[in-house]
Amino acid sequence: MTSISRFTPSTMPSELLERLFVVRQPVLEALMERVDELGTTPSPHHTLLVGPRGAGKTHLISLVYHRSRALAEADRNLQLAWLPEDPWTIVSYRHLLAAILEDIEPGEDLRALGHDELETRLRMSIQQRGPVVVLAENLDQILANLEEIGQQRLRHVLQTDRGVLLIGSTTRLDRNLSDETSPFFGFFDTIRLTPFTPEQARDMLVALARVSEDEVLAERLTEETSLARIHTVTHLAGGQPRLWALLGSALTIDQLHELVDLLLSRFDDLTPYYQEQLARLSPQQRLIVAELAAADRPLPVKDVAERIQGDQRSVAKAVNDLTDRGWLAPTSTIFADLLDRRRTYYELAEPLARLAFQIKESRGEPLRLVVEFLKSWFEPDELLKSQGDQYCQAALIALEHDDVAGLTRRLTSLGDWRVPSLRLLGQVEDAVAAVSTGDVDPVMALPSALRQAIEHRAGPARDLVPIRLTLLDCALKEVGEVPRDTISREWLARAERLDEEAGTPASRLMLVRWLAASWCLDDAQAALTTISSPEDRSSAMNVIARAMLAAGRLNEAIDLYEQTLTDTQRILGPNHPDTLTTRSNLAYAYQDVGRLDEATDLLEQNLTDHQRILGPSHPDTLVARSNLAYAYHDIGRLDEATDLYEQNLTDHQRILGPSHPDTLTTRNNLATAYRSTGRLNEAIDLYEQNLTDHQRILGADHPNTLTTRNNLATAYQDVGRFQEAIDLYEQTLTDRERILGPNHPDTLTTRANLAYTYRTAGRLDEAIDLYEQTLTDTQHLLGPNHPRTLATRHNLATAYQDVGRFQEAARLEEGDLDQAG
Repeated sequence: MTSISRFTPSTMPSELLERLFVVRQPVLEALMERVDELGTTPSPHHTLLVGPRGAGKTHLISLVYHRSRALAEADRNLQLAWLPEDPWTIVSYRHLLAAILEDIEPGEDLRALGHDELETRLRMSIQQRGPVVVLAENLDQILANLEEIGQQRLRHVLQTDRGVLLIGSTTRLDRNLSDETSPFFGFFDTIRLTPFTPEQARDMLVALARVSEDEVLAERLTEETSLARIHTVTHLAGGQPRLWALLGSALTIDQLHELVDLLLSRFDDLTPYYQEQLARLSPQQRLIVAELAAADRPLPVKDVAERIQGDQRSVAKAVNDLTDRGWLAPTSTIFADLLDRRRTYYELAEPLARLAFQIKESRGEPLRLVVEFLKSWFEPDELLKSQGDQYCQAALIALEHDDVAGLTRRLTSLGDWRVPSLRLLGQVEDAVAAVSTGDVDPVMALPSALRQAIEHRAGPARDLVPIRLTLLDCALKEVGEVPRDTISREWLARAERLDEEAGTPASRLMLVRWLAASWCLDDAQAALTTISSPEDRSSAMNVIARAMLAAGRLNEAIDLYEQTLTDTQRILGPNHPDTLTTRSNLAYAYQDVGRLDEATDLLEQNLTDHQRILGPSHPDTLVARSNLAYAYHDIGRLDEATDLYEQNLTDHQRILGPSHPDTLTTRNNLATAYRSTGRLNEAIDLYEQNLTDHQRILGADHPNTLTTRNNLATAYQDVGRFQEAIDLYEQTLTDRERILGPNHPDTLTTRANLAYTYRTAGRLDEAIDLYEQTLTDTQHLLGPNHPRTLATRHNLATAYQDVGRFQEAARLEEGDLDQAG
């Protein structure tokens, strides 16, 4: 396998440099055209390549050298002088001339010659052996050492002798190049090396994989999901080729722990350079760099000044200087035309400069840059396989608690891991919606990873409607099927805003879904009449029917489901996935009203069809089997339910693995079946295993973890372990009130469970207090007629009877009968 230099392309053979060369071909062709014209035109095009460290300047100059050398070897009179990349020994104009001559006339002792004699020797060499191409990296350092008189002499030579072509590079245009009084002001044709786009970075990573003979990685990188992953790590690597090469070399490693070791080694190599460069900055400049390194988004000068408590004018001057020196860069964004031209956003030109700060801050903890890379690039399942590694575990924990990472994954179509918070979803939806009014500042205020995911999803056409639909869909799943007062109204208003602006079938369907979720059922049915697509209409009817079930309008829900199933079978056919979904929904509705045999018949038919159409191992087939098992459980066919759950758990572990969230859900279902058949110890074992796994894989605050803890508490209660049950219920109630809020349906369920356990354990006063609170909240949330409200009222009445408060119990029971009637 060919060795690829991490930092010094000049040491690599020309064939390898050519194979790794991507994107900048037009620049190389322009440079070689200037080499080819040398000696035939009166004014050579002296050229300066400008770009930050790692932008590919040395790679370009190396290729110019090798291609020019090939020309010279093909009988072209051409000489090459490639000056050292670190020109420490070129401390004067005389030293510069000597370095050029030593390259084109090796073996000569030039130390005793003055600059006039050296100039004469250079002209004679050109006359005798042909023109000279001088390649000078870090030209700004060379010019600084020449001082003004040396610069004037060099400019005179370059202007008067058409046999010399200077191609130089620099990280910045310092005063020797940008000051109007300097000899070289406006002298060079300047070519700025722009950062790689994610698409160009992918081209480079593919080239690196193929040079490393890793065709599997090369093929994987060409997939659309890989481009999405590249977008998610762009804020870590920036657009400099050297940094992408660093990450690319790490991707050839098979084992995650070895990859982590390699990344740490690479970053350890880079850190001293950044720390040394930081030391050369003024205190204010270091503060600015540190602030942008700590920020998760680009900042305008005003915000930087406020953060470091500095004068805005002096900060603006320092920011301009840092930009000239290659530390900072204006943010590249598809929204550039909407930005206020007086308000430029800046970010680190080299994001890995954060290493200079993070290395010192880590203090034995995992380095944040590595954790960020792992959680952005790899699937949670891949990280789960290496949980013993400190970094993989840290990445998993970060994924669980990082709203931004979760939403970034959704927007870049990398799959779901956790539900982002409604607060973040609302912030992003409002920010994206503001773009339609020309206000892009809210989007620029989002974390860089999230903004870049939005830009990737929107594309050059800036189509933001699909993004807003995704955000509304995520929020709908988080809000659930029971309206949440102000929250539901706010999100319904967002759905109405989008439909008014977009006016598409998808936006209208989303509006119907939010009307249904807000229990504006008459409005939802009115909006349903404006949907013409059979598929969209079927989907909308299912949504409305499900909301009717949640709202307690059971018979209306069933009528709508039956109509939907008839229409779906007629329009889409009996084997269409939407038909199977609608049949399942109708079965759930039958279960809710006690028509259990009809529900079971439908679910048996559904499982048969799923196995026939999709196969026995398809994820949807496993769901259909689980649904039938649940129905068997409801009608008392417990052994059959248990058999199906056991089969499902075996299949989930085989197909998805033991740590997959769906596997954990299936294990929970089996535990519930064991509990119902009296196999309580087996049920508790499964629940305890599930709780341990949920906390390890999904985190202590994940909704599924809270549900599992609730289930284990119920099993403890069944076997008389009341104090353990109470401890778990109290912990779950505290967590649900903190995470979901005091009025969330799941919070009310846990409060009711804790009340029941208090009552069973003889703590009647505490039980009554909880039942009273739950009844008040349930009536407010679901209304007085909802089945859950009636059940809560009955439980409170029973608790009143236990303590001899018979009149209050009777009033509640009478009210119960009135409501039921």
